[in-house]
Amino acid sequence: MSTVFEDARLDAPAATRRAAARRSRQGAPLSISGVLYGFLLVGIFSVSWQIARPGDLNFTISDGAFLVVILGLVATSRFNLTPMEGFSPAWIFALILMLGSLFVSTVINGEVMRWLVVALQYSFAYLLLPMMFASFDQKTLQHCVVFYILGVTFSQAFGNIANIFFDYADTAPIFGNNFITGMGRLGAFSGNANNNCAMAGFALVLLLYAIDRDLMNRLLALVCGVFLLWGIIASASFGGFVICLSAVSLVMIIRSPQWAILALMTLVGLGAAYFASGFPLPAPFEQRVYGALAGGGLQEAGTFAGRMELAKEAWRMSGDTLFLGLGVDSFRVVSIHQAPVHVFPLLLLTEGGLSGLIGFLGLLAILWFRALTNMSVDPRRGIICVGVLLIFTLFTLTVPHMYARLWVAPVFLAILTCTRVEIPRARPRSRDELQASPAPVQKSDDSATWGSPS
Repeated sequence: MSTVFEDARLDAPAATRRAAARRSRQGAPLSISGVLYGFLLVGIFSVSWQIARPGDLNFTISDGAFLVVILGLVATSRFNLTPMEGFSPAWIFALILMLGSLFVSTVINGEVMRWLVVALQYSFAYLLLPMMFASFDQKTLQHCVVFYILGVTFSQAFGNIANIFFDYADTAPIFGNNFITGMGRLGAFSGNANNNCAMAGFALVLLLYAIDRDLMNRLLALVCGVFLLWGIIASASFGGFVICLSAVSLVMIIRSPQWAILALMTLVGLGAAYFASGFPLPAPFEQRVYGALAGGGLQEAGTFAGRMELAKEAWRMSGDTLFLGLGVDSFRVVSIHQAPVHVFPLLLLTEGGLSGLIGFLGLLAILWFRALTNMSVDPRRGIICVGVLLIFTLFTLTVPHMYARLWVAPVFLAILTCTRVEIPRARPRSRDELQASPAPVQKSDDSATWGSPS
């Protein structure tokens, strides 16, 4: 029987071995590995749910599940300390450089306790998380890919259905101000419309990998794809819409140009039919995205006008912060807008100095090197890493600090899953081959061999 994870076309001996393995496990106490596996799937399923946390504390239910897994791996001596393999020392050095620059700047100009909080967040996201993922085999990571897709899809489905029947006034007291915004944009469980668009984009790219590797039933994959596209549209983020669809299109073109053309023609046909039917576009999407695309002017995108002013202010200020930054969370204090600049590299440059920015660029360079190197070895898997990294990299230009695990979990998952050497899958055997196969002969030592004379 076909499952979420694998195709139903299994040869009889393999199915028999799996059935025997299941029977041997029946009645056995739940192992530590099984417990860690369960918490891992819970964590990755809910990693995009930023609103699932107590108050304003940046520690979600996903973080709690991941922490259990990390502690379990450490206790059983299975915690992988080299997540980037040969590049692990460079990875750790780049992270130390970034956090160290922020520390020096904060000690001199800011509040040290604030640095401690941010350093813990970055260490969890950029050090412990990749070590945790690297501690599991590829099959488990492939299961994580599926559960990540399902978790983001559930968020989009729940949010979009809620958006049909309820509005901001109904959902804000329960799910917060950004589950559905005042103008009707969908933030879903990520708690931010722009972030939600990125989560749907990550999941769409990983969905292409899951389909290619037969990790999901095709009907389930189609349902996920529909809700993820719906989530991107309902988020009504002009930048997110362009970034995510560009990344998905690039992945599809590299992996299969024929399918990419077919998908484009299908989308154009469905879009034409929708417009011909007279049905309106979602109001936020029509106002912020369609208006900008049709009119060719970014002023129609509804982007916060002050963000460009913040970027200009940060760039002017960076001339004085090259060697010593303002310190963690200090830009908003000195800014005339009293807000952080929504360009992560600029924020690092002003708060941590040039060395802090170099540290982050080093992290980014290692990820891109691994993705592009894998492209030369296996383009079909390597382009998945490139697609996810493209979304992540371009979104660094639209947000402040990026230590929330919802940003980096899909990146590490893609890198660590798609750059490992895959075990070749057994070719499904036809009915004729199964009938022609000789039956196993039982030896005296109870070991079965194939084709042995009786």
